[in-house]
Amino acid sequence: MTSRLTLFKDTYIYYLKNYYRSRSFYLMFSMAIVVSCLLTYLSFKYLNDLNRFAQSVNFVMSGTSAKEKILGYLWSFVLSSLPAFAAVFFGSPSISSEIETKTALHVFTLPIPRIILLLGKFFSSVTVTSIIVITYTLFEAAVFQYIFNTLIIQLLYSFLLTLLFVLSFSAMTFLISSLFNRNTYAYITALIIYLLVFSAATIMIELLYSVTPYYLLNNAASITSRVYIDIYFGISTNGSNPNPASYHLIILCSLVMFLYFIVSLGITAVIFERKEVK
Repeated sequence: MTSRLTLFKDTYIYYLKNYYRSRSFYLMFSMAIVVSCLLTYLSFKYLNDLNRFAQSVNFVMSGTSAKEKILGYLWSFVLSSLPAFAAVFFGSPSISSEIETKTALHVFTLPIPRIILLLGKFFSSVTVTSIIVITYTLFEAAVFQYIFNTLIIQLLYSFLLTLLFVLSFSAMTFLISSLFNRNTYAYITALIIYLLVFSAATIMIELLYSVTPYYLLNNAASITSRVYIDIYFGISTNGSNPNPASYHLIILCSLVMFLYFIVSLGITAVIFERKEVK
């Protein structure tokens, strides 16, 4: 057991350094800083216009509480997309790159169980994605502290749910990466499935059955912003609810994301164990 933990630690640190030194990390980190600064500017500039925004989405709220909720929703709405792109950058080439560049010929022959290699690379990918999420969240927390002199509990909920989303979507990108031998195919497939397939399926299900399919990852991930305001711009919803999403909905979406994480990583482990390099 000690030997396996040591192998995992060494593998994790090795891949973490690779991710940390990659252009993808600096690109996503810079994007997080730029987006954070832009939202900070917009938060101060348009703070007094938030009540007008509330009216435009069919509900009226007033006072500091309304501004906190709506501002938190806007910050978290962006946050639900940022880790998705980061996970694609770090997760999609995770296995396919080893095959495409033939480095798997050397890596797979190392006296390290493949499951250790997979977990070490997976959690290092999750770590660098989480660093980007944490950077963005620190900006959000600073803005809330300065403007409202308080940190509302929904910010913590949103942050923890976002980390769960990072786990689930990273596992999904690793699964997609294990199915291809070229990085480009893995990148494109991951983006198409998350941005197009899930969205198209959501629209069709809402049109046909007038329900929101929370079993699709994109809808489950929307809970990161709906912990502030239970608002949805979908086809089947008329108006909006100014109250935060219920605990029942939070638990449901959390369970869906956790299942994506477990199932995707489990299938990836099976495929990775049987992967051959030709």
